[in-house]
Amino acid sequence: MPSVISSPPARRPRSAPGLKPAGRGISLGRILGLEVTLDMSWLLIFALISFSLYASLTTDYPGRPLAYYWIGALTASIVFFGSILLHEISHSLVARRRGMEVHGITLFFFGGISRLKDEPKKPADEFLMAVVGPLTSAVLGLAFIGVKWLIPSGSLGSGLVGWLGFVNLALAGFNLLPGFPLDGGRVFRAIAWAVTGSRTKATRIASQTGSLIAYSMMFWGILQAFIYDRMMNGLWFGFLGWFLLSAAQQSVAQLELRRVLGRLRVAQIMRSDCARIPPEESVAQFVEERLLRTGERCYLVSSEVDTLLGLITVHEVKALARESWPTTAIRDVMVPFARLRSTGPDRSLLEALELMNEGGVNQLPVVEGTSIRGLVTREDLLRKLSLHLALGGEKGV
Repeated sequence: MPSVISSPPARRPRSAPGLKPAGRGISLGRILGLEVTLDMSWLLIFALISFSLYASLTTDYPGRPLAYYWIGALTASIVFFGSILLHEISHSLVARRRGMEVHGITLFFFGGISRLKDEPKKPADEFLMAVVGPLTSAVLGLAFIGVKWLIPSGSLGSGLVGWLGFVNLALAGFNLLPGFPLDGGRVFRAIAWAVTGSRTKATRIASQTGSLIAYSMMFWGILQAFIYDRMMNGLWFGFLGWFLLSAAQQSVAQLELRRVLGRLRVAQIMRSDCARIPPEESVAQFVEERLLRTGERCYLVSSEVDTLLGLITVHEVKALARESWPTTAIRDVMVPFARLRSTGPDRSLLEALELMNEGGVNQLPVVEGTSIRGLVTREDLLRKLSLHLALGGEKGV
């Protein structure tokens, strides 16, 4: 499972990885200052593991009350995902120690990810950050196996603790496979990066290895299911292979997108003719004469000397009681300049996108000092990127 990704983090969109804000899912609060989020896909894998464990327990330990099987299966599943969380925390702590900014941790379908603002700057940082995850899982696995010997043999508890030991060791071993974006793939990339001197070239090499491993796993899953009549094993290998293949392909795509966005400038897509309104205009007039007629959802508030005072969107209007619209001026509900995230015309689109993601907004005023140059929106950014890629890279600039 991929354990570390760089932001812009996201609920991995298939068409454009990294272009939507992160943080969607169930928040579990903060651990050691790290925001922990539970992706909804986690519920599916939790249910699959719990049912699988329940079925195994009823077969291997017959004669117990049904409640014992369910309690044991659910408890072991929760502890297993706690182990994955510790695995991810170890990545995040090392990343912090190496000077990288960590947004948080997301637990999802086949494991978890540590959301980083940027990729590691040096091969050594990548190596240390990646290798600590499997080491953590291996230590946990050995610890569970040690505890098993303290529990009476043949009991449900002994079986469950033994399973936790085995699955953590298996997790460590799987993550050490040299295919990006697995931890082993990141270790491999760090080595290739140090040898070639190019992170881009190293990423492509490691991702190709990841794809080869993924195809091998899916082929083995087919053999398991249809040749050896082990349908469940085959499904697991098939799912893992498909997931790894998808992650490897997306890693290359995200690398390309970040490269393109890093080259394009805000001035190339900003709206220089965006609507501007005076601060003394009433909200009612604003709604009737602008929002309803133009369909635009965001307006810059400026003075007569073209100084940016703030920004107002549909969100601020909706937050105000309708009966107050006629008597409330725009200046009283706008987001003031001091609270705005803004960008400059010479900044890269990648920097602008990261600012949008960090602030949870879909548009940024483009300013020089306090003078308005225009507005850049997420929609315009995606449109420009799609056109750029459709026209074949630099031809689309």
